[in-house]
Amino acid sequence: MEAPLLLPLATASSSSSAAAAESPSSSPSNASIVARVVAVLAVASVSLFAQHEASRGFHIDVVNAAPRDTVAGRRFDLFFVSNGRAERVLHYASRGVEEALFPDASFPRKRVTRVTVKMAGHNLTGDDGAVAAASVDGVAPGEYVISLSPGLMYSTSDKAADAVAAAVRRAVARMWLWDGRGAAPARVTEAMVDYLASGANANAIEASPAADDNDAPQCMSARFLTHLERRRGGFVARLNRAMRDRWSDAAVDAALGVPARPACAAYRAAAAAALTQQQPPAALAGSTSAGDDDSRVAM
Repeated sequence: MEAPLLLPLATASSSSSAAAAESPSSSPSNASIVARVVAVLAVASVSLFAQHEASRGFHIDVVNAAPRDTVAGRRFDLFFVSNGRAERVLHYASRGVEEALFPDASFPRKRVTRVTVKMAGHNLTGDDGAVAAASVDGVAPGEYVISLSPGLMYSTSDKAADAVAAAVRRAVARMWLWDGRGAAPARVTEAMVDYLASGANANAIEASPAADDNDAPQCMSARFLTHLERRRGGFVARLNRAMRDRWSDAAVDAALGVPARPACAAYRAAAAAALTQQQPPAALAGSTSAGDDDSRVAM
């Protein structure tokens, strides 16, 4: 009569013993799971880091050739070398230029394997005697050196950082641009450098031709390129692609999809009209419209 009452107790006792027996083995199981998760996260982190490094597409070196006892030498070490800022500035500048010039695989890139950012040991000078912000030179196939002028560092830290970033953007633009094997006109390449160096502010460039009235009779400028880019997206990238192997005036027409000379003439005429509205009548005596003489309109 009492035997059935003992059966549940025996079952409960058996279950408790089984749970107690399994408890020690659960701890190694949890530790194994944690170890596996940590290993997966470590592999993922290494993979992401490798992908990030590969996305740069080239190796970056930073060299300070300015004497360490000079202001430029000390500040470059402090503001750009010790904290890795020089690499970040170069990477950011290159990414912006590459996005503008190479939107897809049909736009061939230059071979760039190594870029050295170098603080020069003396101020760089241009042909006009002015201090050059930066220059870029190819030392070997795929290798480039961006030389910065020490004069960039003789400002407050914020202004020096902005000046170096702007100089690097211009140098990177020159590095990635095709130039028709050296045959592309300087006015074209300089306008493209100006456009690309504006970086994220490219779309903020005032495309009004009124600001280009001092460039007459030339149309080619960063603002004109902005105007054409807004007219037909991808114009700058197509123009750069057309300059890969040779230069031809037809390259601008092909990149735009229509003859560019009428667009230039209309742009100059709009500049003259805007200038007429801005200046008093006395200042316009004897002036002529940019559209009066088509021979004055040049790309």
